[in-house]
Amino acid sequence: MEADVRVIQYLGSKLQILNDIETEIEMLLPDGGIVCDAFSGSGVVAYKLAQKYTVYANDIQEYAKVISDVLLQVNRNDCKDMQTYQDIINTDFYKENKEKLESIFGQALEYERSILECDNYDKLAELCELNLFYDGSEINHKNRKKANTIFGKAIDCFSDDYIQKLREDKEFYALFTLYFLNSYFSLEQCIEIDSLRYALDKLLESKQIENYEYEFLIVCLIHSVSEVVSSVGKNFAQPIKVTDKKGNIKPFAIKRSMKDRKLKIGVFFENIQERLVNASVISRENKTFCMNTLELLSLEDMESVDVFYLDPPYTTDHYSRFYHILETLVKYDYPKLEKMKLMGKMKIMNGKYRDDRFQSNYCIPSKGYDEFERLISKIHSLGARIVMSYSEDDSDKDTRKRVINKQELVGMLKKYYTNVCVKNLEHRYKKLSAKDNNRKEMNNSELLIICR
Repeated sequence: MEADVRVIQYLGSKLQILNDIETEIEMLLPDGGIVCDAFSGSGVVAYKLAQKYTVYANDIQEYAKVISDVLLQVNRNDCKDMQTYQDIINTDFYKENKEKLESIFGQALEYERSILECDNYDKLAELCELNLFYDGSEINHKNRKKANTIFGKAIDCFSDDYIQKLREDKEFYALFTLYFLNSYFSLEQCIEIDSLRYALDKLLESKQIENYEYEFLIVCLIHSVSEVVSSVGKNFAQPIKVTDKKGNIKPFAIKRSMKDRKLKIGVFFENIQERLVNASVISRENKTFCMNTLELLSLEDMESVDVFYLDPPYTTDHYSRFYHILETLVKYDYPKLEKMKLMGKMKIMNGKYRDDRFQSNYCIPSKGYDEFERLISKIHSLGARIVMSYSEDDSDKDTRKRVINKQELVGMLKKYYTNVCVKNLEHRYKKLSAKDNNRKEMNNSELLIICR
């Protein structure tokens, strides 16, 4: 049985210090009890702790809630005869959706396949830079003729009216195909993602699968999407840019992009499903939530929590920016995309972010300190202890400046707790570089702050 399962690659993941976190909590709760992971993210800490404790996991993002549902609440003994990837792609639901999309985008699909089959980097770069997606508003006059040649009549699908029709009638699914083709994913990958997502909804609606199976398979799809995505660090901040400002192809980027577009979703789907099915069977007493932490702390359930594990965001980088596509995959709601003024014109941002993505007060300098204090004060009033993760910024290593620094945080904690212990851990992990917005793996100080 597996005790550690990573569904998605996650910024600031605590995968490498799980044992340290568990050890500190064991010192506070040697005989079991209830632990609440208030910012559960990818769920790796909550799942680790659930081997010994009843765990309550919370995150404001819906995709994180679904991951926690599967890691913490699904009985593995119920999963042995679950639908597999092969079962899903053999359903009429999957086939109908895929055939519909292939009939619409067949011309562009054949063009893409010819590029991938012969590793035509020039043509792939041209496709990536076409900028045809969503409502078609970002394609310039120069590229429109080229897009017409590649896509034919399918180019008419990239419009507000067409997207609105898909929102309303749900006759078939085409969100990823319209929003994220030729950027985060290949057209072929998008068609498969949409068709798998459609099949899962229809299997649930027709009662061919139970809700726990549905969530389990959605998590398998979440994992697959995060593995095949063409982006730096395998997050969704923005797709790999294959050309420089002068239009020259970047050799490493184009090769990486080509490689990513050839990845098969089914391989990752089957792998994670097998791992999840064989993961440790844990208590059904665990609970999951999807809400703001301060709202969470007002729930009656929180009065029975012995220890809160806290790993809140500390920088101005909102996590919703890095995982917005997973949120959209779960919601599947054809969101409007965020725009900002560039060169005097309103343009959709390169990351293709949802315009309603969550903005955390912990990441806003003018609000962060007060938000942290409200959090600590409320937990203290509940009579619970705290184990908190914190990583120090390092200007020499070009990491993001913290909204609240270590001294401020420890000082705040000491206002409420008489015993505050700071422990320093060294490990390698990925951080965001302020200069180039890329992921850099480095040694850095990870702190655990224990409050009794």
